[in-house]
Amino acid sequence: MRSLDTIECTARAARIFIRGAGLAVAAILALAGLPGLAGAATVHKIDTGDPKTTTLAFRGGIQDGDLARLQAQTAKIPSSQRIVLLLDSPGGSVDEGIALGRYIYATKITTVAIQGPGCHSACTYVFLAGRDLFTDQPSRIMMKGARLGFHQTRLSNLPNQNYSAQDIDTATRIGQDSIKKLDGYFKEIKADSEFLTLTLSAPNSTVTLLNELDALRLGIFVMDPQSNKLLTPDQFKDQTAGRR
Repeated sequence: MRSLDTIECTARAARIFIRGAGLAVAAILALAGLPGLAGAATVHKIDTGDPKTTTLAFRGGIQDGDLARLQAQTAKIPSSQRIVLLLDSPGGSVDEGIALGRYIYATKITTVAIQGPGCHSACTYVFLAGRDLFTDQPSRIMMKGARLGFHQTRLSNLPNQNYSAQDIDTATRIGQDSIKKLDGYFKEIKADSEFLTLTLSAPNSTVTLLNELDALRLGIFVMDPQSNKLLTPDQFKDQTAGRR
């Protein structure tokens, strides 16, 4: 298992650059060697030695109060400094995930899906909100081998069996309201409408993982942590067009 000191050294060594701006955007934190956090999320700063960028790690289940924890950390950071948020979460509260995403989008924080257990369910709502501080464009990075998992939200407060007509009507209404909420949110953060399809493509008991080619096609940067090479969606489009 890697120590936190080793992880921070790895983070300092890894620099990536987006859109040829010549700015250090993120230092990637390799958390795969650490155990996943099943409880409430933690938000902590990673020292990368980059004076222009603050890197934060968000780990654990998404619960009420996570937005306040993130805000407490970002309140200490100058508004002119880039913030990168590394995500390692199984998901959790849909409402808190959307609240986090809205804050990330408004604050213009770059999001990174790291290698490890994954960024699933409500965590993907947070991830998709990533935005560049200086260009206002989407700034979402998927590490090669990262697990971005989408699935339907879970319906609660319903009996486990013997559904009545009223139960079915209630479930239908809740489901429709959930779809409208997510559709509206994805439009707010300017996420491709295909992400809603991905979210609805798997029941809550399973997960649909996003592959790297689809990630690039849908506007997500993909980084190889071994070579520190970043493939941009524009490069992917150019390569695809060149093969036609």
